[in-house]
Amino acid sequence: MIRKLTDIILLNASTVSSSGLYNGKAGMALALFEAAKYLHDEKVEDRASLLLQESLIIEKNDYSFENGLSGIGYVLLYLIENGFLDADFNEIFDKQFDRIIKSFADIENNPSQLFSSFNVVYFLEKVKKKDQNDSINKIIQKIFEGIELYLSLQFFDFTNLRYYNSKSLVLRVFDQYLKLVDFVSYSNFSRILVDLYAGLYRNNKITSNYSRGYLLENVLKDNLDEYEDIIRNNKHYGLLNLYNDYLLLYEQIDVSSYLLKKNIGFRSN
Repeated sequence: MIRKLTDIILLNASTVSSSGLYNGKAGMALALFEAAKYLHDEKVEDRASLLLQESLIIEKNDYSFENGLSGIGYVLLYLIENGFLDADFNEIFDKQFDRIIKSFADIENNPSQLFSSFNVVYFLEKVKKKDQNDSINKIIQKIFEGIELYLSLQFFDFTNLRYYNSKSLVLRVFDQYLKLVDFVSYSNFSRILVDLYAGLYRNNKITSNYSRGYLLENVLKDNLDEYEDIIRNNKHYGLLNLYNDYLLLYEQIDVSSYLLKKNIGFRSN
């Protein structure tokens, strides 16, 4: 199966114009490096190197994690840290990194950029672990504070009959926020936001979700007693209602990884 998937990527790589992580050359390069290691195939590794080089030389003003420079930088760091490349990150990516930092320096004044790019936290945190930089901490804090303000306003109006925003979209943002808080181990997250969510959940305004319960348990590890019912019920009822046939691919991957960590099987309908 890995060989077949690798062949499909190789067959279609030349037709892809995007350079990003999710849908472009950087993501393909990452997949091929991993496949080459598993298959012990130098030709696949050589093709992966070419795709990575192509993604690095493309000039673009998209700084997002999914399709922009921060995602490409994340791939480069991952490959260096895991021994796929013998290279110096700063030497290769220094100019692009400066552009990313400048782009997010005043993120609090650009809400549209905040919500289209907040996954840049994954990249910034990875850079911070290798090179402490005060500007990175400030940007991460600004991003979290912006998301928290948005979600708090949404949850505050959630039960209003005239509420017109997509509740499912708001909850997806909340779930991604929890993933980022857990990934960064961000201890200054908003307790008010968690309380607003808890109030809605306890009043049966929000359905149970296993991943949300798992992440809340990680994030609230120092306040488990106060939110024990929220965590327990999300995980219990979310697991009872869990059918991977109805989940998107990224949701299946997330839930599977959480269940594996808890040594719980993934039930399929």
